[in-house]
Amino acid sequence: MIRSLKVVRPVAASVHYKPGMPAGISQLRNSTSAAYDLTTINKWRDSVLGKKSVLWDRMDSRQVTLLDQTIRPHLPPAYPKHPRNSELGDILENTAMVPGAHLVYFPSHANEFQLSPDGYHADEAPPEPFYQRVWAGGLIKCNTANPLRVSNLSSQTKLALEMNNRYGYSVSEYRNLAYMKPIELKRKIVRHNRDPDFSHELTPTEIMLFRYSALSWNSHRIHYDVAYAQNVENHPGLLVHGPLTCTLLLQLLQTYMPAGMGLQSFDYRAVSPMYCQQKVTLNGRWMPDHSRSRTTNGARLCEMWATNNDGGLAMKGVATIVPLNSV
Repeated sequence: MIRSLKVVRPVAASVHYKPGMPAGISQLRNSTSAAYDLTTINKWRDSVLGKKSVLWDRMDSRQVTLLDQTIRPHLPPAYPKHPRNSELGDILENTAMVPGAHLVYFPSHANEFQLSPDGYHADEAPPEPFYQRVWAGGLIKCNTANPLRVSNLSSQTKLALEMNNRYGYSVSEYRNLAYMKPIELKRKIVRHNRDPDFSHELTPTEIMLFRYSALSWNSHRIHYDVAYAQNVENHPGLLVHGPLTCTLLLQLLQTYMPAGMGLQSFDYRAVSPMYCQQKVTLNGRWMPDHSRSRTTNGARLCEMWATNNDGGLAMKGVATIVPLNSV
């Protein structure tokens, strides 16, 4: 069961979805200066985390091909190519899905009139005054012995965010969503004191963000409505999606993945926002042996991070890769 919500200060509330977390570990912290009703927040928490649903989707080859067309122009030339259908041009059926591709499947069934004014799902919107929502990080775990494959008919259990194909468990995911009061945002600059083993620069464009919003069926207006982002939520421009940044980091790792290895997990956290038309640098660094980067099953750890145009950390995480024949 997954039950955890934390109000960490009077200006923010976070919902955590974590596979395998036991029931009853929900935690609330508040301040005497808090101007919100904890009873109302508790009811909202219970209503959101108490829902369980199963969504079905086919890992359509056209969908993952369009994702590839969206991100490939922004990735290194050495990014691996995928086998294609010679007639349709789509990625071939039964090809293993790249890490993070599941994020553009299992769309919400909510129609336009079931959304909040910010474009997000009204039934998951927190009570006043927490109007602003951001993707704050997560954990992706992959079953390298049974990856999601193109054209698989797969299910997603929404409460646990676990994805299964006909052979069983393939991917599980933890998502950390933060809800805040409308505030005047100031991006903090946190420097990273590591030198990367590999890196790549790109500049997110309006078209890239629009296409990713469409593919992931994400109508959150901060990603495509610049007037809303600037005038309502006080951002300097369109925000780059947290899941998109995560996906780009994972594809950089794919570019430099040692032969015979695959992603087992990626544990990451968003540090500060990134904006459209501002340079982003993706980085990776193999953690040395004395830092537990190698374990008895041949696993290796790779530190991954993205920096914004000010050189500050935007997202950071640790990827664990394993030999594909070790599972």
